[in-house]
Amino acid sequence: MLGINWIELFLRSIPEMLLVVWGIHIIAKKPLDIKKYIFISILLGIVSFLVRELPIYFGVHTIILMILIIGAMVIVGIPLLISIYATLFMSLMFSVSEFLNMLMLKLLGISTNINSMEPIKKSLMGIPSLVMLFLFLVIIRYLLRKRGIKNVPD
Repeated sequence: MLGINWIELFLRSIPEMLLVVWGIHIIAKKPLDIKKYIFISILLGIVSFLVRELPIYFGVHTIILMILIIGAMVIVGIPLLISIYATLFMSLMFSVSEFLNMLMLKLLGISTNINSMEPIKKSLMGIPSLVMLFLFLVIIRYLLRKRGIKNVPD
């Protein structure tokens, strides 16, 4: 079980889903409907919280969440294949940003043992990975616009 605290829902899970959904829209080159975007992101953040509370092995929750994100993107109007591709790409980008964050924390000599950490401290230590993910998305959006691809969302 990979349980998280209610504080982490608001400090980590929902901001994470806001970035993931925005990134999927960037990759899919689909414009954002701000109301749907916020609703889907909050809903996926809550679902992510609930899935992590399930008594399942580590890693299974990631697969379940990816399937749910793909389903949500299809409901929003992104084609299935593009949704699968974009979700897998966002998962890769998220993993890279988490790896870089952990590497940075290790180099600074900060303990990354999340089992004994307070929820707020754990959330604050995850902020650099969210910032890196945001920067990755800004760079991807810039490169797509530079190549002349239209309809890249803001």
